Amino acid sequence: MSEVNIKVEIAGSIFPLKVDAADEQNIKEAVDLINNKISEFEKNYGVKDKKDVLAMVMLQLVALLYKQANTAERELSDLKKLFADVEGMLKTHLQNIKTINEE
Repeated sequence: MSEVNIKVEIAGSIFPLKVDAADEQNIKEAVDLINNKISEFEKNYGVKDKKDVLAMVMLQLVALLYKQANTAERELSDLKKLFADVEGMLKTHLQNIKTINEE
């Protein structure tokens, strides 16, 4: 993969990054999300200390990530069960066809 050098600004600080070109847009969107959350916390809660704001943003985003990961894990588990049930039904159906053909 090709890598690109980009600079992102988070909470007023510039960070140079080397990322895969395919990930560049995702990184920029993540930076926008972080900066929007920072603005939201500063506005709604009057928090001025950047470390405090960053900690609050990090907590909110990581909590959301964990929630989505747990939801995805439950959905994957449900799909695995569904596929196992379908596989069982197909095996039963195949056995029934074999029985009918043997008669």
